[in-house]
Order: sequence, then C-alpha cells, then structure tokens
Amino acid sequence: MPQRTYFLFFLIGALVSFAAAQGDPWLEVHTAHFTIVSNSPEKDARRVSRQFERMRAVLVRVFPEAGLDSAAPITVFAVQDKQTLETLEPTVYLGKGQLNLVGLFLHSPENNYVLLLMNAPGLHPYSTIYHEYTHFVLNRTGQWMPLLLSEGLAQYYQTTEIFDDKVHFGKLDPYVMNLLQRNQPLPLTTLLAVDQHSPYYHEEDKGSVFYSESWLLTHYLKTRDDLEGTHRLVDYLDLLHQGGNPVTAATQAFGDLDALQTDLRTYIVKGNYGSQDVNGSTDVDESSFEVRALSPVESSNLRAEFLAHDQRESDARALLQDVMREDPTNVPARETMALICIRLGSFDEARKWGEQAIRLRPESFFAHYLVALAGVRKSPSDPAAKALVEESVRAALRLNPSFAPAYDLQGIFLGRQGNHDGEAHRLIQKSIEMDPSAIGFRVDDANLLVQMNRPQEAIETLDLALKLAHTAEETASVESVLGAVHKFQTARSKILHQNASHLQAQPTQTTAQPSGTSATVPPRPISQVRPGYTEEARLAKRQGVCVLAMIIGIDGKPSNIVVTKKLGLGLDEQAIAAVSKWQFEPARSNGKPVLARFTVNMTFNIFGDGDKILDLSQKARSGDPSAEFELANEFFEGKLIPKDEDQGMTLLQRAALHGLPQAQFQMGERTYGDGTNPASFADAYVWYMLAKRGGIDESDMKTNELEQKMSPEELAENKKRLENWTPQAVK
Repeated sequence: MPQRTYFLFFLIGALVSFAAAQGDPWLEVHTAHFTIVSNSPEKDARRVSRQFERMRAVLVRVFPEAGLDSAAPITVFAVQDKQTLETLEPTVYLGKGQLNLVGLFLHSPENNYVLLLMNAPGLHPYSTIYHEYTHFVLNRTGQWMPLLLSEGLAQYYQTTEIFDDKVHFGKLDPYVMNLLQRNQPLPLTTLLAVDQHSPYYHEEDKGSVFYSESWLLTHYLKTRDDLEGTHRLVDYLDLLHQGGNPVTAATQAFGDLDALQTDLRTYIVKGNYGSQDVNGSTDVDESSFEVRALSPVESSNLRAEFLAHDQRESDARALLQDVMREDPTNVPARETMALICIRLGSFDEARKWGEQAIRLRPESFFAHYLVALAGVRKSPSDPAAKALVEESVRAALRLNPSFAPAYDLQGIFLGRQGNHDGEAHRLIQKSIEMDPSAIGFRVDDANLLVQMNRPQEAIETLDLALKLAHTAEETASVESVLGAVHKFQTARSKILHQNASHLQAQPTQTTAQPSGTSATVPPRPISQVRPGYTEEARLAKRQGVCVLAMIIGIDGKPSNIVVTKKLGLGLDEQAIAAVSKWQFEPARSNGKPVLARFTVNMTFNIFGDGDKILDLSQKARSGDPSAEFELANEFFEGKLIPKDEDQGMTLLQRAALHGLPQAQFQMGERTYGDGTNPASFADAYVWYMLAKRGGIDESDMKTNELEQKMSPEELAENKKRLENWTPQAVK
C-alpha cells in the first residue's frame, strides 16, 4: 500500500475500540534532566528517575567535556516486563538468535531516548540504566572511539555503586566473569576490528563474548593507567584519530598484542580486578520530581513517537490511528504522522499533517520544523514552495532557538538556493556544535562543502563522521555518501582531463534543484523506468524510499550510481537497475552541457497504482460519494491496498448516506446477508428501497422478498422512515 496515501485513510475512520488497545496504565516522572515514562508502580518509576539523576551527577564530573547542560531532552521508557519491551524494541532484536535486549540508547536530531527493562537479570539493579546513559554521555563528547571502547566503557560504568559520600567504579559483574571463563576469548586482532556490521555486535552467542571481552580489555587498560600513571587508552585513541590502523595503533599504544593477550588470560584466571573510588556527594532533590498519570492518549502518543524513531512505523501508525479517533484534534499525533511520512518519502502528506498541527497549535515549533523539513526533502522549485519552507524554518527557530535541527535545515535550504557565501555553512556548523553526536548534520555539512567546490574538506568531514557513527545505519549512510563523493571526484577529473574544453564540473545537484546561479540548469529526467519489487521485500512488507546519487554526463546518461540510503532485501539493486535505464536532459551552464551530480528518491510501495488511490482518497475526504464507494470496494478487494473490511464498511455507509444508489444497494446486500437474521430485515429493506428509488432495478426482488417476511406493523414503520429520509451530510 502506498505510504503517501495510507495516512489519509486514518482520517476516514474505522471504529476500533481505543480502550482495547491500551495495556497497563502509564505514568510520567519529570526530573531536572529526564522524563521517565513507565508502566510500573510510582515507587519504581521514582527509583529509576533518582538513579538517572545520580548517575548524571557522576558522569558530569568524569566527562566534563560532554556539555550535558546543553543536551537535547532525554525521554526514558522504563518498562516493567519483557512483553512491553518487545512492543518497543527494534525489530532486529526480535528475531531468533539475536541478543536478548534489556536496554537501548537511541539518538535522533529531535530527541534522545533510553529504553530499558526494569529489574533486568543480574546482581546490579541499575546496570542497564548506567550502561545506556554512559552511551549518551560518550556521544555528547563528539569524540569518536572504536566500538570495543564504547561498549567497554559502558560496561565499566554500568556496575557503578553510588554511596552518600563517594562513588565506586569498576566493580566486577559475575556474569561477565562467567562468560570469560567458559568461552575461548576472541583474538585481539578480531576484537579490535569489530564494528556495527559485525556479527559479534548483534548475534547472541558472538555478541555476548564481544561485550565481555570489551569490558575485560577496557577494565585492564584503564586500571593499569590509573595505577601506573600511564595513558595507554588516550594514546590509542589519538593514534586512531590520526588515521592509524586499529591493530597498528594498538601495538604502538599497548605493546606486543600477543603478550597483551596472555596478560588478559592471566587477568581472567586471577580475578584480581582493581576498582576506583571518587569522593563526593551525589544528592538528588526528589521533592522536585513531578509525577502524573498519563491518559491512554498521552501514553500512546509517547510510545508512537519512540516507535517512529525506532523504524517501527506501522506500529506507530496503529497507535496514532487510535489516538486520533479518540481525540480528533490531537497535535502530537499529527506531528508524529508528519515525521513518519517524511521518513517514508511522502512529503506532501507530511506537509498536510504538519499544517494541521500548526492550525491547531500555532506555537508548536516542531510542527513548523516538520513542514519545512518536508519542503526541503521535496526540493521545492516554485517561489511559493520556497517561501513556505523559509517561513516555516524561521518560525521554528523563533519559537525554539535551542533546536539544533532547525539550524541544520536552514543551512541546507540556503545552500540549495545558491547561498555559498558562508552563511549556510555557518548554520550547519552551529547545529553540529549544539549536537556533536548527530551524524546527519555532518553529512549535510559535507554535501554543502561539495556544492561550495571544497570537496577535500567534504571528504575530511565524512571521514570524521564515519568514525563517530554509532549505529549500522549511520555507518552505511556515511559510507555511501563518502563513496559517492569519491566517485564523483574521480569521474569529474577523468572527463575534465579528456575533454577540458567542453566540460565544466558543477556543484552537487539534487532532484530538480538548481545550484542557485542563473546560468546553471540542473539535469532533468526525460525518460524513466520504474523498479521492480523483490519477492523477499514483498513478503517482509518492506517499503520506503531508496536514495541514489549519480553523475549525469553530457550525453544525459547516468553513471557511477551509488545508493546513499538503503532499503535492503534487493530493492536497492532494483533501484540501480531501473535508474541506469533513465535518460536525462543534461545539466547546462551558459547553454553548454556539463557534468553534474544528481540525486533520485526512489519510492517503493507494496501495493500498486498509488495515484488512483491517492485521487480517490482526496475525493472521498471532500465528500464525493462515488469516490467513497469505489474506495470502499478497493478495501473489500484488497488488490491495490490492504484488505480492510472495517474501513470499507465505513466508506460504503458514508456513500450510501450521501445518497449514492449503488452504495445503498450494496449496504442492503451486506445488511441482509443470507436472509436468516430477522433483526437485519428493517435496515436492509430501507437500503433496498432507497436504491430502488435511485434506479437500481435489482432492488425489486429484494424488497418484495422482505415485504413477505415483515409484519404489517414493521412494514408501515419502515415506509414512514423512508418518507422522512434525505441524503445526509457526513463528515
């Protein structure tokens, strides 16, 4: 089903019990630096809140460079059971053989999230909390570190014990020790090379060993540095930051790796693990905590917002559908709908949701931002669309000057308008300073630098972004863009060398978006081929947007096609195969064809003929009974859109109430059924008679049959109903 149309159907409304979708009651605890959302008893939610605040007080001292006071807000979902956790955790962890997740840190430009299972297995009751918050703090430093150190430090600090007058670091977790003693350790060369793509990071058996050995190496080196006054870990990071190979850098910083491996084995056997005490109080004023019960609408909104960032869009939509049935004027639901539409490439729908939110709450900075984001992603070309983007992003910044994504977006927009005098770059740099862990901001900065003819700086920016990337998705995104820039540079140099008198290399172009100079015209597709759908993707119901970067030659043919946003399951290959067959009108500068970089957003929808469904949906929303009737039957058939009897009946009844005879006859058919339920006779008779009035001859036989089954009193009552019937205005 096309994602750009799916959201329209929510407004048409299928009557599903809102209360039935709710589980345990949820509450919210507001502290100075966190919002805890939990379905646990209040005392447990307060306990989690206290521990987050205390751990923050500790890590502010350990990592003063993290700038925690300027960090984006943190929402913590503290769930009381595994069943609830599975409704929120990423689907990658739900498969057989995956790690048994008990905690997760999730960063987005708009917010930071922690998901944790309360009372998770283990001797330390707060280990999950401390582990995930350590990840957040490390991200805030803006300093890249390899995965083994990132996870090793999180493991190191997760066993922290906080007392009234001191903090105890580095305590051994017996579970980790048991794993290390029962399993063959990874060779250090393997451990040093593990990244987000590695099975050692995701698969249950391998992942457990990786986490444990990361803790072991980090604990061993950190303890030795503390005891001996050395700085091996710092030296190792410095060497990596200078571009060193992980194994070479480790050898220089730690010495002979074989000897280190032997020392680690001895460390395991002896079990004489050092620890560290830091004096100082971590008092937390719990009287300032604000606790309130969340309504079903509020809790659904918050969970849907998390799921939207967690790439579980369909689950988020299901919650939002319930919210808007219960509360038709709900603003947060519309904002999250807009965010989902943007992520799936339905930019017009996103704008509509955002504009609805603004009409309901003009002071919502996030709604203004989403409208601007949808406009920028669509690459506006007409003056009105550009003006809307500019007005929206300025409104977002005016309403919330501390919102880093709006500065990034304004920089992107100005850059695409040809503003290369430094203002666009300054704005994106400001967003990076405000949130150094946002990899997307660095990628945007690199793209702008290419537009400014500063490709080497762009490559350096992407190299750093690649080192800072924390997730597999971030890593893949940066790698794709970096590869595209390298390929573009190589191709440009080659063609310029071959035919320097006829070619002029141009800045990065996006779909239908000129560079801003009056003499430059971007490439334009003149012949397009749609990609196919793989059976694997169809079975997995995978859909969304695949983004491809390419070079358009002076002959209008694409080359060097690179996927910069992947969908997987064979869809990326299908997109490349389709675009390679496209023909373009080449870019021109001062009337001459030139080489240009171009971006295509390829939308994959599971169900076909999206334009027809979109047109029907728009007409149905405006009250067109013929469109309501046709769309109802699409829901009944389930060919172009997923089969949905409830949605179909809602639309069919609307069309019948609007006075469409065909819909009235079908309502009679569906109400009468097999003719064995006397309770349905009266309503079926009325629908058949209305259809007969409208010229549906098939109604004669049905009405005659029903007149034989009803008593004279029932028949008289129904005829009276018909006398007073007029088409209804249905919203």
